[in-house]
Parts: sequence; structure tokens; C-alpha cells
Amino acid sequence: MSHKTYLQEVNKIRKSIYGTPFEDIQNLGLLGTFSLVSANILRFLDRKYEEHYKLIQDIQFHRALSALDQYFPHKLQQLKVKDNTGAVTSKSEKGHIFVTFHTGSYRLFIQHLNLSALPFCLVTEGKYIEEQGAQTQILFKQLNAENKDLEILEAENPRLLFELMKRINTGISVVFFIDGNTGVSEKKLEENKNLLKIDFLNHNIYARQGISMLAYLSKAQVILALVKRNKNLSDRISFRKLNTKKYEKYNRNDYANALTKSLFEALEGFLKKYPEQWEGWFYIQKFFEQEVPEALSNHAVIEKFLGGGEIVLGVSKYLQLVKYDEDNVFVITKKDYQIMKITPFLYDVLLYFQTPKSITANNDVIVNEQAVGWEFVEELIEMDFLSA
Repeated sequence: MSHKTYLQEVNKIRKSIYGTPFEDIQNLGLLGTFSLVSANILRFLDRKYEEHYKLIQDIQFHRALSALDQYFPHKLQQLKVKDNTGAVTSKSEKGHIFVTFHTGSYRLFIQHLNLSALPFCLVTEGKYIEEQGAQTQILFKQLNAENKDLEILEAENPRLLFELMKRINTGISVVFFIDGNTGVSEKKLEENKNLLKIDFLNHNIYARQGISMLAYLSKAQVILALVKRNKNLSDRISFRKLNTKKYEKYNRNDYANALTKSLFEALEGFLKKYPEQWEGWFYIQKFFEQEVPEALSNHAVIEKFLGGGEIVLGVSKYLQLVKYDEDNVFVITKKDYQIMKITPFLYDVLLYFQTPKSITANNDVIVNEQAVGWEFVEELIEMDFLSA
């Protein structure tokens, strides 16, 4: 598995991803994934619509490299490590709490700890264990001189805190990917007491606070690890200790809130520079409550103004208009992330109503010097595209 072979595989990935024109994504069955990631970008990043396709290609490219890198041991030999904490090489009687994200070649982080002979366990979701656990163990044991398995604990285990406390107190460190999903629960996010509502890229998301609770109870040192891929495809891990002493006088809830926010602020800073290197764009929608419009709310509007009169209409707050180019115009629903390709004419009409307009019911509306019949406007109200 030489570097030459690695570059050949990289070029195959690059050709596959960047060689696909936008017009082909629907034929390839990729429109759903594209619309989901695009909607997430619209929500959290200040990017023009026409930039989305290239950015999503970049995200796909880095995601594919993350899967590829784990099979090439020379990537670990070339890994640049910035670590002034001493946490990886220390022989502490107490374990540390390592927190990282799905950025860059994040799988190399686990393998780096593996080569260091640091005793540690990984906490992750049950779905990962089911789908990737066996392969993770094979790769882990190939690099482990003692041929040991990686201990993987399920995040959904109700006794997890007690299990982790026991390990930390016996010198075993714990590794978390804090930007994994929020777990399996039938409750709304806002009703889940295990989640904390925080500000993230100027929007609200819900994050697990179990890591912070563990830090509060164990008093273990929290080490943040950021993995980044450089332009030449080399990799870098940066470690730093989080100053939790400033939270010592906080009660448990305030401590957890402050530390959780601090961890996500580190991710925010990374994404502002390298948004293409985060895999989370494929699932960030699981972190916030999606707004659900009230059923039949606009039918009452139609009945009220059927006989005439003034009505103020605007584009529904549950819609996002997306124009990638003149031939590819879409509307995305925030409720369920469904995407619908629309005509340039409908786009112009909806764009006209982006700023609410006062119109007279049963009369035509003039958009770009073209008459739009009331029947058409009425249909858009019924579809919840326009609302009062």
C-alpha cells in the first residue's frame, strides 16, 4: 500500500466526484443527498447558491479521503502532531477525556492513539458499532503490537457514565466524537434532558452534554484534538488542554453548559476556515428541531379573501429558494428537506414575494412586467408556498 498507490486512488476519487456535472446528480440518484447538504449549508453558512455544488463536491472529496486514509499506514508516518499537553505520552494514573470531531482524516486520530500505546476506549453510537465496528477492529489490531481489540462503548448505554468513571480512575482514557448524532429518542430534541440547546454558527442546535457531565464528575483533564488535512493531502493533529478550572465554582448544570459550548466553539472556528473538511454537513439536521407548519393554515386565508379585499402575502418561512444556475432552480422545504425543481417563472414569482406584498384578492399580480393570475397565486397559497 505505497504512496504511489494512494495517489492513484485519490485521483480516482477526484475524477469521480469532480467529473460529475450538476445535471447528472438526479440521474445518479444523488439529488436527495445533495439537497440535504445544500439545505444545511444554507442554514449555517453564508454562501451563495451557485457556490453550493462546488462546496458539496469538496465535502464529498474530503469525506471519501477520510475513508481511504485508514487503509494506508504511511499516512500515520507522515502525520504532523502538535501536542504540548503531554497527555498522549504521559503515564498518568488517571485517564484523560479526549474530544474530537469528524474533521479532516479523523480516523487517523484513533490510530495515532493506538500507536502511542495509550490505554483508551472509544464511545460511539450503536449504529457505528453495528456497521463499522468489525472493520475498525481489524484495522486497529493490524497496528497494535499486542494485537488487542479497541474497546468500544455504546453512547446510548444508560450506565455509561458509571462505566467511564471506573475506567478513568484506573488510568484508561476516553475518546469522544462530540459531533456525532444526538442519539435515538422518540422525544423532541427540546424535551430530551440529555441535550443542551446552544448557539452554533448563529443558529440553535441541541448537543449532548454527557462529556461535560463526565468531566464534572471525574475531574479528568479534557483534551481537545483537531484533525486537519492540508492542501498537499498531508494531515495534522493539534492537541490542547481545555481550561476547566475556571468552571470549578459552577454547579453541575452550569459547568456542563459552559464546557459544551466551549467545545462547539472550537468546531465553529474550524468550520469558518475549512467547512469542506467536516462530515457533519450530512447529518447536522438531526441537531435542531425542524419547524413544522400548521396543517391547512392557509386554507382559512383563501376563504377569508375569496370575496375580495387586501391580503399581505410572503414566501412561507418553511421554504428555501435555491438557484444554482438558470436551468437549475429549486425549492427546499425545511420541514422534511424535500427538494422540488421549479421553473424559472415560479422562482421569479416566489422571489417577488420574498418581501411580503399587499395585493388585492381575485386580481392579477404583475411580476417582472408579466401578469400572474389570481388562480395561480391561490394555488401557491394552498401548497403553503405563500402565506399571509
